[in-house]
Amino acid sequence: DISLCWNYIHWYQQKDGETLKRILYADINDGSTKGNDAGDEFKSEKKGSNHFALKINKLKKEHLAMYYCACWDYNSSSTVNINTEALKTFGSGTKLYVTGKDQVKAPTLFGYLPSKKDEKKSDGHGKQTMLCQASGMFPDLVKFAWKKKDAGKWGDVSEGDVVEQRNDGQEVTVTSMLIVDKDKARNDDYQCTVVHEGKTKELEMKRGNLKKL
Repeated sequence: DISLCWNYIHWYQQKDGETLKRILYADINDGSTKGNDAGDEFKSEKKGSNHFALKINKLKKEHLAMYYCACWDYNSSSTVNINTEALKTFGSGTKLYVTGKDQVKAPTLFGYLPSKKDEKKSDGHGKQTMLCQASGMFPDLVKFAWKKKDAGKWGDVSEGDVVEQRNDGQEVTVTSMLIVDKDKARNDDYQCTVVHEGKTKELEMKRGNLKKL
């Protein structure tokens, strides 16, 4: 919420293995770009009263990096304490990939269900876990969604808890875990969907095409 920010929005770039580097800052009121040593390469744009965006002209491979916005926040209790009055608060960051279309690789999906023996058990709270795993994709950013069949149609899952885990090994693996009531897990039909680079892949959580936990 930039309504808590004071005077300026700051933009930072961090390339792999390098420290954070501020590339510019922008006036929070009129959106004008300040302190831009890169000339026309980067530009901050104000889009509405509470929204700023970083624009990169003539995108190049060397722009591959993490990008963060930050501001001085006089009301926050998080991040780095610079002085006794204010904190510089950073956003979660955005990873920018620069690729050609021929470099995009779709994820491979795997689903995991409890074994029939373990289906009779639970975690002590009457819950069981289903896993959906995406691996081998590039870029390595995916978005999961869980669906349940109701009256023959797939709809969003309204019950249960979803936990996501990322493993940045030699091959990036992202796993989404749906924790639901064990009776629902046994009797209802569930589907995992994964969106990657605007394309959707679906995996129905049925025995025969899945692995056991």
